Amino acid sequence: MPKKEQYRLEPLVKLKQRQKRESEIKLARAIRELEKEKEILKKIENLKKEIGAKREKTRNDLRKKVASGQARIKESEYYIGFMQKLMDDEEKVDEEIKLQKEVIEKAEEKLKRAKRDYIDAAQELNIMEKHKQLWTKKMRLKLTALEDKKMNELALVAYQMSRMKG
Repeated sequence: MPKKEQYRLEPLVKLKQRQKRESEIKLARAIRELEKEKEILKKIENLKKEIGAKREKTRNDLRKKVASGQARIKESEYYIGFMQKLMDDEEKVDEEIKLQKEVIEKAEEKLKRAKRDYIDAAQELNIMEKHKQLWTKKMRLKLTALEDKKMNELALVAYQMSRMKG
């Protein structure tokens, strides 16, 4: 009986499997990174809301004091200075939001590339597995044909021997 043939492209199949696994890992990391960056953006936006709320509260406190006549010049200057600092903080936070949105865009691009790489790797692996299946089927048919030929020869020999005896 002939030696069982090995699939000659088996190392390539293993390479494609490894590439698919690596691309899955990269995709998972890209998704996790994007989620992390979006979480950071939410925190920055919440900080901006807090600053806006503080500024509004400070403005209302100043209005109440001025309206009631309790405000002193020094105290008004303090409130105005504090509100100016809050406005500066809000501008800084706006800049941070803008930068974070750019980081998110880069993370989204990285995610798109990772998805594309994963899809490509999966398709390449599928192609190789289909090829291996077709090769296996072809080898099975070849082996079956060889077995049929041997069985026919054996049957012919048995028939000839029975004729010679009888």
